Formats: sequence, structure tokens, C-alpha cells
Amino acid sequence: MVRFLRGCILPSRDPRAMSPAKLRHKFPLFVEFEPSEFESLEKCLVRRRYPGGQALFHMGDEGGSLHLIERGRVKVTIPSYSGEELILAILGAGDLLGELSLFDGKPRSATVQALEETETLCLHREDLLALMRHRFDVVEKILVVLARRIRDTDMLLADRHFLDITSRLAKKILDLGDAFGIREGGQVRIGVRITQKDLASLIGATRESINKQLKALREQGLVRISGGTIEILNRERLAQKARIFPKP
Repeated sequence: MVRFLRGCILPSRDPRAMSPAKLRHKFPLFVEFEPSEFESLEKCLVRRRYPGGQALFHMGDEGGSLHLIERGRVKVTIPSYSGEELILAILGAGDLLGELSLFDGKPRSATVQALEETETLCLHREDLLALMRHRFDVVEKILVVLARRIRDTDMLLADRHFLDITSRLAKKILDLGDAFGIREGGQVRIGVRITQKDLASLIGATRESINKQLKALREQGLVRISGGTIEILNRERLAQKARIFPKP
């Protein structure tokens, strides 16, 4: 067995918990691990549960652990002094959180709140660093995550500068459909409840403008909204609204 971890606490077992094999393939960080390696790693993973609405951590908190989302969904936000928030991302099962603080040792750069009942696996900083010293493939995968988030931030800034509210909203609905979509017949239902306030925060608009734009999209037969969920009825026309065109 490869021994690269120390100070580990065996997490409490739960009948609902995934088997080690399923967990190993759920998270891209560990997909190349041998069973014996993952068994060693598993002893360092501490399972935590959060009801919907509870914060996993707040901006400014000490960052001493990496969270891997086993199930549920969270929103990553930057709060303002006035009580408003900027939503940077909505993440779900298989995603990881808190990697920045683990590298630079600085406080958390954002607040993360559970949108629904969420369960994460926590890996403490010392154990992650020890793991990275022995597994360069883990380093590569974390760098891929960081690069993707930088690209997403660049695109967010570009969208807010170059696209109008209609295009930004249509694009965000399509992005949510790609990330959390559940195909039902010829339509795609976004499998996460998201409020108009959340949509406004995601694209940098007011709730009033989002309400107006959603009404227009409904009247044009592009989306259906029911019980807080959005269903994409016509992806092609919505992509045109978002100024996303197929490559020639």
C-alpha cells in the first residue's frame, strides 16, 4: 500500500454513503488511484452534511480544508456590505471547493452556501499537500480546475461588458441546462431550483429586469417556469438569443 498521508481520522460510516469504488470514480482527482491508494486516502476524508440554506464557510474564514461535493448543490458568492451578493458559480456533485486557501494559506475568498441538502468530503490541507507531493496527476487535475475557473471568470467579465441582459440571461440558462439539465422528451429541465434574485446575481442585473426578460422568453415559447424550476423548450432559438452560433 502506498503511504502518503498522516494524521488521518477514519470517517463515520453511513448506510447512504457511496462505496470506495464509486467515490473513486466520482471525483476526477482520484480516478487513477489504485484501490489500495484510495483506501489509504479514504481514512483522511471527513464527511460533513449541510441542510439547504446553511453556509459551508464564509468569506474571510480560515481555509484549512478542501471540500469535495458528494451530493447536493451549492452556490459560491461574494457578499457586499449592503447585504447583496454576487454569485460566482453554482456547483454540484463531483466538484471541489476551497482549493485557493489551501495553496496560499489565506482566508476564504468567497462564501459557499448549500442550495439543498448537501454532503461533502473534507480533506485537510496537510493531507492534501502530502498527497500532491506523491501524486503529480492530482496536481495536474487541480490545476485544470483552477484554469477552468479563471477562464469562467474571464468569460463572465466579457459577457457583462459585451452582451445585453437578454443575451446574458439566455446564455446563463443554457449554461445551467448543460450543468444540471434533466432531459424530458424534447426539452431540458434545469434540475436545480433557482430564484429570479439568483439569476440577477449570476448575470449582474436587477431582479425587476430578470422578471421582465423571463416573461418575454416565456411568451416566445423558449422556456417554461414552474415551481421555481426552468425548462428549456427551444435550445436553438435560446442560443440565438445568447448570440451562440454553430461553428461553420
